[in-house]
Amino acid sequence: MNDLDSGLILNITGNGKGKTTGALGIVIRALGWEWRAAVIQFMKSSRETGELQFFRRFFPGMIFEHYGLGLTSRPGDHAGAARRGWERAKCLLADFEGKLLVLDELNVALSHGFLDVADVVSAFRGKRHGLNVVVTGRGAPAELLEISDMVSDIAEIKHQYRRGIPAGKGLDF
Repeated sequence: MNDLDSGLILNITGNGKGKTTGALGIVIRALGWEWRAAVIQFMKSSRETGELQFFRRFFPGMIFEHYGLGLTSRPGDHAGAARRGWERAKCLLADFEGKLLVLDELNVALSHGFLDVADVVSAFRGKRHGLNVVVTGRGAPAELLEISDMVSDIAEIKHQYRRGIPAGKGLDF
């Protein structure tokens, strides 16, 4: 386990909506304290989102990168995109001079077997002192939950999608 000075590992998982939103709330909080922060998104496409527009506009020097192709039901080299994102994430875990790194949907890349869980756990154990890491996505592997300092399981109680209401600009992306 880590302490506040060495940097924490926070994992936001579960089947409910709000994992990325929660992580981005932590980013906003950190930026409010003038921390440097970076976001690496796995699995998600480079589609324009409100959060991407916000960070580009108000924090143009912030690292906010996508390494995904969207839904895995769509064709493409999803594993290759995840591996490229993981290579970038490993560099940031070792050398990023900021205080917060968000690895959005990393749990999903792991649950699909696109990345090696042991490699991720090892890199987290060797991360730079003082770096806090937030991991999101459903299906977090037990080995990653074990080394996490905080785990939140977001449960779906009700979702508008189940009633045929699609994702909406400003609320969902």
